[in-house]
Amino acid sequence: MNANNSPWLHQLKATRPIDIINENVKADIIIVGAGISGVMTAYFTLKYTNKSVIILEGNKVAHGATGHNAGQIVADFERELSDLVSEYGLEKAAAAERDVRGAWLLLEEIFEEANLETPFSTFVGYNGFREHDHIIEELKDNAIRSEAGLQTYPVYIANDFEGVKNIPSEFKNLYELVPRADILSLLETKDHSYAAAVALRKGCVNSALLCEELIGYLLAKYKGRFALFEHTSVENLELEKESTKLFLETARRDNSPEEKYSASAEKVILCTNGFERLSIKNLFGGDIDTKFHQMINGDVGYMAGFVEELKEPPTALGYYDQKGDKDVYGTKDYFYITRRPFEMENKQIHNLICIGGPEKEIGQTQDYDRRAEFSPEMGQKIDKFAKKTLKNAEKKDLEYRFQWHGVMCYTPTKMRIIGPEPKNQTLIYNLGCNGVGILASIYGGWKIAKILAGEKFASSIFDPRG
Repeated sequence: MNANNSPWLHQLKATRPIDIINENVKADIIIVGAGISGVMTAYFTLKYTNKSVIILEGNKVAHGATGHNAGQIVADFERELSDLVSEYGLEKAAAAERDVRGAWLLLEEIFEEANLETPFSTFVGYNGFREHDHIIEELKDNAIRSEAGLQTYPVYIANDFEGVKNIPSEFKNLYELVPRADILSLLETKDHSYAAAVALRKGCVNSALLCEELIGYLLAKYKGRFALFEHTSVENLELEKESTKLFLETARRDNSPEEKYSASAEKVILCTNGFERLSIKNLFGGDIDTKFHQMINGDVGYMAGFVEELKEPPTALGYYDQKGDKDVYGTKDYFYITRRPFEMENKQIHNLICIGGPEKEIGQTQDYDRRAEFSPEMGQKIDKFAKKTLKNAEKKDLEYRFQWHGVMCYTPTKMRIIGPEPKNQTLIYNLGCNGVGILASIYGGWKIAKILAGEKFASSIFDPRG
C-alpha cells in the first residue's frame, strides 16, 4: 500500500495530456490552484464572463487537498450558527448559511450543463450527539434558522434521555421525541450512548474525479480562452494598480534544471489551501498584512476505507461528543463515515465505507508532507472507533483497502475567504477549506465570477478583512 493511498486518486482516468509551461504567458484572469476551488472558479468565470483564463497548478489537477479529502458534501461550517450570530449578527450569519446551501443547486447545474459522469449521490444524512449541551446548541441553531426564515433541520431526541427535562420550553417545537432504538437505527450504530440525531442533506462525490472531468469539459468548450499548466509553482506575486505579475517555477520531467517564467494578468485568484510559500508584494497602496497570511494554519486529517458488497444505499453519518474517549481516539470530538458505490478493478462495483476523524495540528500549511507515511497510530484510532460504534464491525477484521491523509487549511475566523484583497483588488481570494470545503468552494467560485462580471454584493462574513 502507498504511503498516502487515496481512493479518489485511485479512480482518476489520467488520460488528459499534461501541459507544462515553457514560455511567459498572459491572460485576463490567472487562477492559482487546480483543486475543487480553482476548477469551480474557472468554470463560473468562463461561463459568466468573456475573459481568458489560465490555471496554474504546482502539482497535478486535484492532487492536493481535493484528492485527499473525505469526499463528503454538506452545507456546514466549523462554527455553530449561534456563534456566528454573536460575532456577525443574524442577517449576515443567516445569509452565509443560505449562500452555501444554495451551492447544492449550483452543483446540480454543473452536472447537467457539462453532462458529467462522475458518480454523485445526495441523500438525508444524520449527525449523532451524546451530550445535553451539544443537543441544546443544535436546538439554538434551529431556533435561529426559524427566526431567519431558513429551513430548520429535523432533530430527534431519545424519549428516555434524562436531559430532556432540562430542554428549555422555547425549543419545544424544534425537536421530536422518539424511541432510542430509532436514534440508533438512523445513526447505524450499536452505541447506546447516543441520545439525539439531526437530519440534514448530505452527499458523496469524488471531488478529484469531478475536477478532472470538468477540466476536460472546459478545455474542449473554451478552446482559445482557457489553458491549464501543471507542475508550475508560483513563487512571487507583484500587484500593480490594474494588473498582476506572477513569477513562476516549472518542474521538468527530465530532471533538468527548473526553469523560470512569468505570467501577467488583470487579476489573479488564489484558490490554494493556504498561502504556502507564496510571497506577495503590493506595488500600489499599502503593504498587504503578512500576519494574516501567516495565520492560515493547517491540520492533517486521517481517513481509512474498506469495501463491502453493494447492498446498502449511500449515506454520510457524523458522530459527535467523543470527548470522554480522547485518550482512545485522539480526536477533537468528532468521527464520520461515508458509504457510496465505488468501482474497483475489473469494473466491479462495491460499497466503499470511509471513516475519518483523527487530526494532527501542523501549524503552517507548508509544513505538510503529502508523501508522508500513513500514521499506524491514527489507523488504530479509526479501527477502535469503528469496532465500538458500527454495527457488526467488532465481529470481523476490517481490511482497509485505502488509508490516506490530507491537509485542511483553517483561516483565523474558520470561514472561507471569498473576494478581493482590500488593499489591492487585482488580488482575489477563494481559499480556506476549514474542514468543510466542497460547497463553499463552489459558492466562492460562483461569487467571484459574478464580481468579475460587474455584480455588486452586500458585505459578507466571507469578505477578506482589511
